Amino acid sequence: MRTASLDTAAIDRANSAFWDELCGTAFARSLGVTDDSAASLARYDRWYFDFYPYLDRHIRFAELAGKRVLEVGLGYGSVSQRLAESGAVYSGLDVAAGPVAMARHRLALCGRSGDVRQGSILRAPFDDAGFDAVIAIGCYHHTGDIARALRETHRLLVPGGRAVVMVYNAFSYRRWLRAPAATLRHALRPAAAGPAPERERARYDTNSAGEPAPVTEFVSIAELRRLARPFAEFACVRENAAVPLGPRGWWLATLGRIAGLDLYASLRK
Repeated sequence: MRTASLDTAAIDRANSAFWDELCGTAFARSLGVTDDSAASLARYDRWYFDFYPYLDRHIRFAELAGKRVLEVGLGYGSVSQRLAESGAVYSGLDVAAGPVAMARHRLALCGRSGDVRQGSILRAPFDDAGFDAVIAIGCYHHTGDIARALRETHRLLVPGGRAVVMVYNAFSYRRWLRAPAATLRHALRPAAAGPAPERERARYDTNSAGEPAPVTEFVSIAELRRLARPFAEFACVRENAAVPLGPRGWWLATLGRIAGLDLYASLRK
């Protein structure tokens, strides 16, 4: 993967503007969630954890009680609030101001404290070995440098600390169906794969104006394992399927596990 040549400072600036609109805003509006009251956020969270039922397998909320946990990429704050309510010593990091404000708001609503900062995981504003766990769901593939994000994650963890990282699968069913030529090129020459073009980015993340995320990269399990070489342990599974026919649970358990949209990596320092 070619990530080192990208201007990550410029990408950070673009991401800061783009993700100021909370990830999940369109879904929230479809649910009738238009404010940040406790009742509205609870309605959104019910949808969120029902739509991603496998999250509990990857983020062991109960086991994080009393642990120093950093969440990277805060979105609508559903995971943020649940981590805090589970008893984690919570910290959050996001490149955009909007998600930072939402996470702080959620902490206040549930009577919890935490250290939530605006900044980039490529230059994380935290000390070495300050966390027992790092949770990063759906943001490293937007940074322009997944390898550097993983190195920072390794730096931030205590020895033996664990990270859960979700990134987009280079060989998902969606990519084979909708971008077969690019996917085949990636399979044949993974070292030459770069950021996705605008058309493909728009299939994954857009804002309310229909604009795609500034940068999106896709990785295979083999590539992610290579990028995570500093870690002592690596495990990875495929998850997620968005098929508009039939029961979602069936698609998640079949297509999602075989050629799912996302990769969930579990890493130990």
